[in-house]
Amino acid sequence: MSPIPGFRPYLDGAFDAPLDLQQHVYRRALASIDRGRAVNDALADPAAVTLRQQQIRATVTAALGGLLPTGDDVPAQLVGVTELAGYQVHRLLLATRPGTQLPANLYLPDDLTGPTGAVLFVCGHGEQAKAYPPYQAVCARLARNGIVALIIDPVGQGERIGPGGPAAAGIFEHTDLGVRSWWTGHSVGRYFVHDAQRAIDYLCRRPEVDPARIGMTGNSGGGTLTALLMAVEPRLAAAAPGTYLTSRSAFLRSGAPHDAEQVLPSAGQAGLDHEDFLIAMAPRPVLVLAVEYDFFPLEGTLDTVRRAGRVYGLLDAADRLALARVPATHQYHPDLAKAATAFFVRELGDGRVPDDTDPVPLTAAELACDPPPQPHLAQSHEFHLEPADPAAALEWLRGRVYAHRELPEEFFTRWPSVDNRPDVRHALWRPEADLWNAAVVVHPESPPSGVTLALFPDGTGELAERTDWISAQAAAGQVVLVLDVRGTGTLRPRPSSNWPDEDGYFGASYRMFTELLWLDDSLAAGRIFDVLRAVDFVQSHPWLRQAGPLRLYAAGDATFYGYLAGALESRLSGVELTEAPVEPRNLLAAPYTPGPVPQWRNVVPGLAARFALADLRPSFAGRDLRIGS
Repeated sequence: MSPIPGFRPYLDGAFDAPLDLQQHVYRRALASIDRGRAVNDALADPAAVTLRQQQIRATVTAALGGLLPTGDDVPAQLVGVTELAGYQVHRLLLATRPGTQLPANLYLPDDLTGPTGAVLFVCGHGEQAKAYPPYQAVCARLARNGIVALIIDPVGQGERIGPGGPAAAGIFEHTDLGVRSWWTGHSVGRYFVHDAQRAIDYLCRRPEVDPARIGMTGNSGGGTLTALLMAVEPRLAAAAPGTYLTSRSAFLRSGAPHDAEQVLPSAGQAGLDHEDFLIAMAPRPVLVLAVEYDFFPLEGTLDTVRRAGRVYGLLDAADRLALARVPATHQYHPDLAKAATAFFVRELGDGRVPDDTDPVPLTAAELACDPPPQPHLAQSHEFHLEPADPAAALEWLRGRVYAHRELPEEFFTRWPSVDNRPDVRHALWRPEADLWNAAVVVHPESPPSGVTLALFPDGTGELAERTDWISAQAAAGQVVLVLDVRGTGTLRPRPSSNWPDEDGYFGASYRMFTELLWLDDSLAAGRIFDVLRAVDFVQSHPWLRQAGPLRLYAAGDATFYGYLAGALESRLSGVELTEAPVEPRNLLAAPYTPGPVPQWRNVVPGLAARFALADLRPSFAGRDLRIGS
């Protein structure tokens, strides 16, 4: 067969399909944001604020997948002490949970006459973590001003970098662990929150610390973690979240991707916005730290502080929420460090005049705690999973696939012309009210004996390399529909940032993937839905319906959602997969290795906690299921 003509740009010039998925997600996200803002706009008295705070805490806790236990004593190993002018730096290993030794540096003032305030510093995404000089400077400033400071290394940073080394550290390791966590219905953020809460447990037991005067600060990823603790940790007496708080709508329009712990599954559908982190803290004092040239848009920060300020006013605490901003790029700028020091000295300290002298940083070796080798996270932790009931598994899966779908009045089918190829047609139809699906339809020369829906990882984008297979199917009498489900082939989203949209993280597909998680949805669930709607489309078209039995063929990553669609769709006479789809439970048990988790786009949150793929095999009874050669 000669080359099969695929779609020309913009669905053969008819529709701006590369914007389809993005506009669909943005519309849903902005609607959820408006719902949440309306709830906050209706707050009118302290009782309503208290109820809203309870709702925010419940929403964030659920999005994290629940909180791990805290409150017990935190065993601590003192590795060493460095004496400096006015304070000491203790090198510690904190046993935050079985198998986890958390490297930490404790900055202790020399001149304490009794218990004082303390600040937990949490790091942004960077290789050095607690040894990063600007972060050291914040902790040293606090200690010189009579405030105890504790700084901890996050997973994948500092002394907790995994097997991939620095090249895989920070956001990449966080994201790999985040994907594994989403499969279980949890967020990797719950482990970051747990480390921070256990660090607070430790501070509460230090004789130098007044447990009623504990604060928290950090920038970027540390600003994220500070915001999460503001929502779920009642022991915080003050907070200074840095270079993170903006608004969901402003960040959405920026085109920038989220890091894994910044994704709160389902919380967006519940209307959660950044202002809610501030509302959760009211009337406790908060200083929002911002830089003006940030990828967390300042316009969103100003709007969020202004809106939360109204709620602080309802509690007669309007002066307890403030903003410090500097004309700088994304960083914990020294001027922000000075502002945060003055804030914590005022709110947690002993009333002394802040000392603004610039501290001298130590080397990473001087701060090293030398933790033993340890697992990074135990995503498969306490799961003891038994075979699921196939009917219950299918019911749960069907619920996830059909949740939040908006069906159009009809398919609104289009058949763009294909020049000089009577054996090839292009078809478009709407699976949802504001999305297109597309297919290249190849006809056999002889009367048809059946219809094959063909799923390839990039759909019609793989026509050239799949020509021989398509030709063989057509020669055997099959009408072949090479299907583009959302985000594939001619429907692949155009770039929204400088991250490439390839197999790695943070490109346009990753952004849509994570934004859908916020909306209690998933890209994979949408793709399964698209396959089911393609079956409806075939059955609605007289010629296709009469062409013979309908079967499904899937290759590569598409085998995953093809298999699940096949389990749900009894009208498919057979399902053929080129290989066994990746079993999510195997991903949980596999050791961490650098590089994207296989089939990360296929995450259906919570699926691995409910059933294994083999549990769905009874759904294929009486139908032809072929896997591999």
